[in-house]
Amino acid sequence: MSQSNIADHYRRNLRGEVITINDRYLRPADVAEKCGIHRSTIYRLIERGQFPKSHKASSGRVVWVEEDIEEWMRLGAEKFHEFYGKQQAN
Repeated sequence: MSQSNIADHYRRNLRGEVITINDRYLRPADVAEKCGIHRSTIYRLIERGQFPKSHKASSGRVVWVEEDIEEWMRLGAEKFHEFYGKQQAN
């Protein structure tokens, strides 16, 4: 398998950059606290394409890349959907 094929399987952040070991992951409770919203609201916004999708860390455990959450906080739900909505639907 060539190097470009291997890189295709790496997890990526919202901007399409490969997530590295230097990136910080947040648990659902941490995301809710950081954003000031309830966990159920996070999942409702994800369904609408207005919040970053989570990454599966292990069986039954999901996390978000802190950089993605900070991007959402800068943009807000409506602008986030405008910029990333179609990407989130995939």
